[in-house]
Formats: sequence, C-alpha cells, structure tokens
Amino acid sequence: MPWKRKTSCYTAVVGIIFIPVSKNAGHSPLLAFPFLLCRRRRETLRMASPPPPPPPPPRPLLLTVLPQELVVEILIRLDDLADLARAASACRALRRLITSRAFLRRVHALHPRPLLGLLHLEHHGSRCRFLPAEPPHPSAATAAAVARAFDSDSDSSFSFLPGRPGDWRLRDVRHGLAVLSTRHAVTDDGCFSFPDVVVCNPLRRRYARIPPISDDLAAPIRSLGVGVEDFDYLVAPAGREGLSFRVICRPQLPMGCDVTVFVFSSSAVIWRAATLHACAATAQLVSPQYAHGYAYWRLIRSATRLLLLDTRDMDFFFVDFEQRSVPWQAIGEAGEVGRLAMFNIAHANHTVELLSRAIRGSADEHWRHDKTIPLLPGYKWRILKLAEGYLLLQGRILGDGASQFTPGDQLQYFTLDINTFKLERLCASTPQGISYHPQFELYRCFPPPLSFSSI
Repeated sequence: MPWKRKTSCYTAVVGIIFIPVSKNAGHSPLLAFPFLLCRRRRETLRMASPPPPPPPPPRPLLLTVLPQELVVEILIRLDDLADLARAASACRALRRLITSRAFLRRVHALHPRPLLGLLHLEHHGSRCRFLPAEPPHPSAATAAAVARAFDSDSDSSFSFLPGRPGDWRLRDVRHGLAVLSTRHAVTDDGCFSFPDVVVCNPLRRRYARIPPISDDLAAPIRSLGVGVEDFDYLVAPAGREGLSFRVICRPQLPMGCDVTVFVFSSSAVIWRAATLHACAATAQLVSPQYAHGYAYWRLIRSATRLLLLDTRDMDFFFVDFEQRSVPWQAIGEAGEVGRLAMFNIAHANHTVELLSRAIRGSADEHWRHDKTIPLLPGYKWRILKLAEGYLLLQGRILGDGASQFTPGDQLQYFTLDINTFKLERLCASTPQGISYHPQFELYRCFPPPLSFSSI
C-alpha cells in the first residue's frame, strides 16, 4: 500500500510510547526524547527511594573532672559527719578540700558540735576512759570511729604528754580541748609552786604548754607564806571558730585569804589576775564552772549565792539563787546567751524544773520559771553535770523493790538538751565499785579532720 504524502508524519515507537514526529522539523525531538525519558525516570526513582538515615547525634562530652565548686556543694550536703570524715580519708584532694578553713566554716554553721560520749575520770583524773555514744543516738557512728581512735592513737594516761605517764591530772574538758596540770609542789622555803599546765586535743595527740604565771602576778600569793590545798582549772574556747582559748586558774587558799583568779589568753599569750578581798562568804568555793564568758563557783558558807568572774573585764560579782528542797540541783549555762539556768529534779513526779535569770540582772531580780520537762518513769534520777549545752543525768532502773545501788547494777546515762529540751539516752556502764558517783566530762567536739586546730 503506497504511503500518502499529505500525511507527512511518521510514527516513532520508544518502549510503549508512540510519538508523532514531523519530517519538516529543524531537528528531530526523537533524538532528545531518550535523554528526557531517562532524566524523568531518574527523578522518579529518586522520589520513590527511602530517605537517607539522619546523621548520628553528637557524642556527649564526658566530664572526667568535676569542678571544685561542684564537689564542694556535693560534700556540704552530706547529712552525716561520719560520711564526711570518710570522704576526707578517700584521697588527698578531698582531704585538702574538706580541711580548708572555708569549707569547715560552712560545716560548723550547718551542723551542731556533736556530743560523742563521756570521759570517765579515774584515779583523781590521772586516767580517763572514753564511753562512746551508743545506738540509736544520732552521734553513735561518729562516736564509734572516735572510740577506735582513742584505742589506737591515744591512751588513758595521756602518755603523749611530756614527763612520766600518770604525772598529769585531767582538770576540765570543753569543746574537745582538755586542760591538765601536774601536781603542785612545795618549795624549799615552804611556799607552793604553780603546777605545769598543758592544753591538749586528745584525739590529735597535740598539746600546747601554757607559760608559767609571771612572778609579779604570783607575788601577792607567794608573800602570804601559806600552803595551797589544790587548784581549780577551767578551759574555755574563745571566738566562734574555737581557734583560741582561755585557761582559768584559782589557787585554793586557806580561809581568810583573798580570792585570786588567773586567766590566760592563748591569743594574747599573757596571764591576767583579778583579786577579791576575803569575806565570810568566800571562805570556801566549790564546783567551778564556766558559761558564756563567766567563771563561777558555789559558796559553801552561803548556800544560795554564786561568785562569778567576768573573764573579759576581770571583775567579780555575786548572784543569789533560790535554794529548793530537792536532792539534786545544777546551776550553769542556759540556752539563752547571757542567762544562768537552774535545774531541779522532782522525784515525786519524774520531772526536771528549769528556772533562769539574767547573769547581769539587778539584785532584786527573781528567777523565772521557764519549763517543766518530764523524765522517763521507772528510773531513779540523779543530776551529774551541766555543761556543753546539756544536762547530764544518771538513771538507775528500779526493780525488785531495790532502792539502793549495789555493785553490778547497770547505770544509764541520758542527756537533756538545754535548747530543745530533748531527752536522749547516751550510753550505759556497769561500775564494779561500791560507789555509783563517778566523775564524768561531756566530750563534745567535731572529730578530726572536721575540727579547727587551736593548738
């Protein structure tokens, strides 16, 4: 069949696509079509293929070294001081950080000074034994570590002090510092000589010798030509951080002699003296104590008076108090600064009565009744000491109708916080002697390495 010319077209077949192509065209679109088809096919394939995977997230930066500021904030939030002490022993870097003054200031501001236990004085203070706080007391864990330190690093006779073991007598303990003296001697002319005195930290086994009282201060006493029965010694921290201390010394002179008290300051490294002319009331002074910057004694001749010495201004004054018909009474520091407290035990209803008055109040000021604190029933109670912010109580369990102490009876020791009035069991002991009136000192301090060193 002949082709008809007027049709003037051809049929191009590419795949299954039919495209008419003109013969008169300047260039044939048939030649460009395969490229167009391939490009569109590639675009179609790209649109149909899955999207590429997202790029991997950036690797987190590993914090291999914590900034010191962050370490401080972590450590300061530890609730238990025992954990903080263990952290200090983990490595030198942590110990250096924890023992810095800036860090310890924050620790002392957040945590009260823990009560770790009792120092039991034996043989007139020449030996002592540490009785740690027992569970469930909050300081039991720290006290157990301190007890191990006492057993391994110290001993009951203070052998780390100069001289022979047993030469030193423990006189007073406060805020972890202990003052000890040698026994006084009599010189060839019959006068006395002042004992040697040291202030030590039993846990750190560090001590400082207190310089002797100068001759000009001691001359008025030596000129009396009388003997001295003994000496009263007290140690008192000075300053909020406890970096300095005072030592208070009173020679126990015979009746009729003036009362002279010497006060040593570790910051000034000098002794000062204050003298009160003798009177009937000052014939016998007993039970030396310290509270809020004042040293005070009870008067035997005047059973309702106290003699106080302001250790800063070095002046004496008297304070009267009410004598109650109670078997056990304690007078000393109050929770409120500038006030004296008086605690009386009422056995009939198992309570402790608290009264207080201003130390520098007027002569006619009466004692204010502050609170009545209930005690546990079933005990026979006795007040042992008022110091370090606590009233130390001894409780003997009553049973089988026994009203008297017998050797082998277990004695419980409790503390009454004079600020919160919380009664807590501290520890127990079973004395073997015939007396149940032991001499104790409350041991309240920050354990090393959490304590400032004043020695």
